[in-house]
Amino acid sequence: MFKAVGNRSATAVAKSASSERLDSKQMSDDFSDLPSGPQEEFLLQAKIRPIFGKPGVNNLPIGTHPDFISLEGTKTTQKHYTCTIFVDIKGSTRLSLLYPLEFVFQFKNAVIQTCVETIRAFDGHIHRLMGDAVMAFFGGSSTEKEDAIADAINCSVTLRAILEGSIKPWMERKGLDASDFGFRVGCDFGNDEEVLWGSFGYRNVGEVSATGLPVDMASKLQGLAGKNQTMLGQGLLDFVHWPEKYSKIKTHNREGEKKSLPVVSPNITDADGNPLNYKMRQLDYDKTLEFSALPRSFREKICSGSVKNHAEIDYKCYSIANGKRLDYISASNFLEPNISLVFVVQANTKNRLNFPLKVVFKKTNHGPIPPENERDIEQEGVTRYLRKEKVSKYNQSYHPISKVELPEATLYRGLHTMKCEVYDSNGGLLFRDWIGVMIR
Repeated sequence: MFKAVGNRSATAVAKSASSERLDSKQMSDDFSDLPSGPQEEFLLQAKIRPIFGKPGVNNLPIGTHPDFISLEGTKTTQKHYTCTIFVDIKGSTRLSLLYPLEFVFQFKNAVIQTCVETIRAFDGHIHRLMGDAVMAFFGGSSTEKEDAIADAINCSVTLRAILEGSIKPWMERKGLDASDFGFRVGCDFGNDEEVLWGSFGYRNVGEVSATGLPVDMASKLQGLAGKNQTMLGQGLLDFVHWPEKYSKIKTHNREGEKKSLPVVSPNITDADGNPLNYKMRQLDYDKTLEFSALPRSFREKICSGSVKNHAEIDYKCYSIANGKRLDYISASNFLEPNISLVFVVQANTKNRLNFPLKVVFKKTNHGPIPPENERDIEQEGVTRYLRKEKVSKYNQSYHPISKVELPEATLYRGLHTMKCEVYDSNGGLLFRDWIGVMIR
């Protein structure tokens, strides 16, 4: 991104300086080796979207959400849900005191472009750029409410992964101080009756935007988030029963004492003077990474030792519809209840693994709906074995793949997980991963 911004700036300067002596064909030839706009713009999307099962690219422009264009310049309003996200770049203001403005622009724009493309990669709609911040909406008339929330959370996790795995190392290689640089994200959900869309301002000096407590709270949550953290609001937490295991109450040190911040501060009051006590929780990045659809090999490096990858072992989940298996990408979207699932583990037998391999599946149901005796508790493991089997009595070679399956079904609303661990015949742990299943 940084190089692309620089290339565009260099191109613009060169074109301006040479416009009197070069015709359009010569200019096109001179700069044909530079990246073109559309390819450069969608490059990051093209890497992210397939991982989460999203086809094509999101090429929607900034501004009015396409579902509400008819409201432009009118007095008509419309109630419709949205999941709002605010992303703020922390620590970029001081750059102007340390580096030339041309470099500061190039760096800031590269980071903003990374935010924009990551948000669009998850079907978010960029509403506004505000200096070092980005405001975006997830969801629309063709998107289920729960899926908009899934997209926003996956976007937040991926943004941090890019920040810590790419942007900060790049800064350090360039000799920049990356210690104070980071993101702060605020995210909240408002249902249909809580969000009103309308045209603010005038026809030529205005915009179509959303208003409502959850929209406003997303901005406040961003301001309360710590560096590289995402703060989730009560509307989102309650609507999808987001598990406490994958979030935590924010704490801060005040007068030498650690204080908890369970509600948005300052605590505003309603018309009767009662405190709102609007709940908020910090997304637990490390825990959420355990079931993220981001590549397993990548998560193993940044997941505090919980995820363990093995090149010869694979773990997947399928939903079953009309007798056909459909690939379910971990925590990528919400499934309807009472759908059959199957968890599949397979291993390559043409290697030096010590067979038989012991496979242990452990389910955890979250939220207020499961029976209390299994709520938020990892269940007793179900064991299967991967063995090397001969093709037939006439063909003594081994099947190249050994596979085991565990049937399951969707039942309780919310996010639930299935952990899989694989051990060799000596009891050594070879593989560990989680698949998150989201249910409406």
